[in-house]
Amino acid sequence: MKSLHRILLPFAVFITGASVLIVEVVGVRVLSPFYGNTIFTVSSVISVILLALSCGYYAGGRLADRHPTLPYFFGLILISGLTLLFFYCLGTIVLPILSSKLSISLGPLVSATLLFLLPALLLGMLSPYAVKLQSVQFPEQGVGSVAGSIFFWSTLGSIAGSLSAGFVLIPHVGIDRILIANGVALSTLGLGSLLLLRAKKQRLYASAFVFALLLTTVWFVTHRTGRQVLYAKDGVYQKITIYDGQYAGRRTRFFQQDENSAGAGEGAMFLDSDDPTDLVYDYTRYYSLYKLFTPLVKNALVIGGGAYSVPKALLRELPGVTVDVVDIEPSLFFLAKRYFKVPESPRLHNYVEDGRRFLTDSPQKYDLIFSDVYYSFFSVPPQFATKEFFAIAKEKLSPNGILVANMIGDLSRQQPSLIMAEIKTFQAVFPNSYFFAVAWPEKTDSQNVMLVGYNSDTAIDLNSPAVLANRDPLIRFLSSKLIDVGRRFELSPYPVLTDNFSPVEFLTAQVLRRAFADSKPVDGDEMAADVAQQARYGPRNLGTPGHEKVRDFLLAEMKLLAQDVQTQSWTYTAPSGKTYGLINIIGHFYSADRRVVLAAHYDSSGAGADDASGAAVLVELARAFGDSNVPPGVSIDLVFFDGGGVAAGEKNSSADGERLGSKYFAQHLSDIYGDNKPVAAIVLDAVCRRNLRVLKEQSSMQSAAAQVDAFWKAGESVDRTVFSDRPGPEIGADQMPLIRAGIPSLLIADSEYPQVDEAPGKCASRSLETIGQAVMNYITLPERPGQH
Repeated sequence: MKSLHRILLPFAVFITGASVLIVEVVGVRVLSPFYGNTIFTVSSVISVILLALSCGYYAGGRLADRHPTLPYFFGLILISGLTLLFFYCLGTIVLPILSSKLSISLGPLVSATLLFLLPALLLGMLSPYAVKLQSVQFPEQGVGSVAGSIFFWSTLGSIAGSLSAGFVLIPHVGIDRILIANGVALSTLGLGSLLLLRAKKQRLYASAFVFALLLTTVWFVTHRTGRQVLYAKDGVYQKITIYDGQYAGRRTRFFQQDENSAGAGEGAMFLDSDDPTDLVYDYTRYYSLYKLFTPLVKNALVIGGGAYSVPKALLRELPGVTVDVVDIEPSLFFLAKRYFKVPESPRLHNYVEDGRRFLTDSPQKYDLIFSDVYYSFFSVPPQFATKEFFAIAKEKLSPNGILVANMIGDLSRQQPSLIMAEIKTFQAVFPNSYFFAVAWPEKTDSQNVMLVGYNSDTAIDLNSPAVLANRDPLIRFLSSKLIDVGRRFELSPYPVLTDNFSPVEFLTAQVLRRAFADSKPVDGDEMAADVAQQARYGPRNLGTPGHEKVRDFLLAEMKLLAQDVQTQSWTYTAPSGKTYGLINIIGHFYSADRRVVLAAHYDSSGAGADDASGAAVLVELARAFGDSNVPPGVSIDLVFFDGGGVAAGEKNSSADGERLGSKYFAQHLSDIYGDNKPVAAIVLDAVCRRNLRVLKEQSSMQSAAAQVDAFWKAGESVDRTVFSDRPGPEIGADQMPLIRAGIPSLLIADSEYPQVDEAPGKCASRSLETIGQAVMNYITLPERPGQH
């Protein structure tokens, strides 16, 4: 019996050590379908397991000193196995709920703590417990020798568990079965040992009953009815599901890795079409851009197989093309042939390998490389997002070849930004590059963004008449989604991603945070980001590069957002004799007879934020008007005035171009409106200071008393602390020429105007959002502007 005890404890700690590492390795795969296989997921599981083990070592040592008996030891093993089975069942219920509520950065930590902390803690208690028991049973060995032996076998078991999980169990068994088998093995080891030790019958019966109850629950959980699928199995790297459903009203077969895309898959095929070029997802259609850049494609590489949509389309469309497909998941090619009609073709070559490694080692030059390597919702492997990867891809392109890379993010200017960092990184490798918003170039929602690098010095004008007149409607459609990066975005604060610095998971978390935040009619954070971008242009008064950049930025935004854009151009000769070109920008929204002007000047004598705040609010309002399904009953004209400040190098005098833009606009109203003059105007200026207070400006009260009262009513419903019901001084700003032209006009400006000019970092998003929301409320009042 003593020799059995000498073997039993080392064997037990070997098994439990293996179980801990199996739980740790498999735990990452349990959470990955819901949060992505990201650094957050890996770090969370490792941290929770280490915390559990450290607490378990301490608790196990204390408990062993009080109850140094074998029944207690094997009872802990039994409880750990039952706990593992219980939390497996719990996870199938709570993980879908938690993942829908928590971010990809916080969610893994919360979920790992809930599911793995207690089982790992119980398993951690066993090694110090075994040391105590072995030292009591064999005192002649010495505590040091006993501890060394026990931790040797425990660590050896951990090594065996880690290797078996990665090399044997996950590739061949499946995550669910691994966890269930682990729980059953521990429960059986504990219960069987207690039987041998002749533990109390009542405890044995109770334990057996709980074990049977949990096994029954596990059976129901694993066999519960749900979505009918054609194939569902854990691959080496992701869980793969293939199922039939509906998309755009058509019968569709979906390929899904993990639980990403909110129920939609990474790949799909219409079941009612035999044409491989009839693609389900719009982003896959961007392979067709080769027709514009390099029509004679002979060799193509697709990185990321999925449902093999792009390879099938290329084989059908280009009879002479050879297509290489590389994907690290071994089963995809077989599944694609079985479920997605991938043909047997000598022109199609499949490789099971990491895409970047394949590209590095390949001697082949490709005319087209299509990269689509997302392995879960919003989760791209960092090694495919860096400057080094894009450089490797460019090296393997033939002259005039193109790289098309799929990314997911948003076009928000808020920092940090995954897409802005990727665009900047891509441009560092491909000076001749093009970027496409698959859904909405004008919006800041999350979407696919396609990065296209052309291995040529020849620029392609996608807005040229030749492209716009292309007979292929798909090419015209794709060209319409081009992002005007040069004019719309200023990329200096965003990092270039490298192999040494590629925080893709962190940047992705910010995308998701914005994507799942509560929707707002206007977004103060977005306005603050617009202000910061304008401020990065530097001084924006007449005659400066910054003035041209902010003008181009606003023109590009209005061309995207407004239903129609007009400009007013004229020249101004300063007292110095120097001549300047000025441009007012007017974006029209809706088509009602009554018109309301919302205005701000966009030039500035400095690089501060206040002079940019009015224009930022108007840009955000333009986005809001574009999202509105119900016009407010009036036409809205957003007017960006030029010439509101002192020209560069000129003296500050009353004749030096002050309020030139609003003056010119007021003098030429008939050119735009004929006899139908705007019924009201709201001018915004300096509205981003922290603790902003807006007083009722004197000229506004005299010109538009009813409108002022209505606006303050709308503003107070947003924030009474901002809109002070007190008269303020008269301010000679852009409203004055409009008032003189007979338009009831009110100025919304900081009560301390013009003494303050906030630095961009101090521009308060809350103040901007308050002003923007007040304008929205005023525009949509039941008593419309112009009826007061």
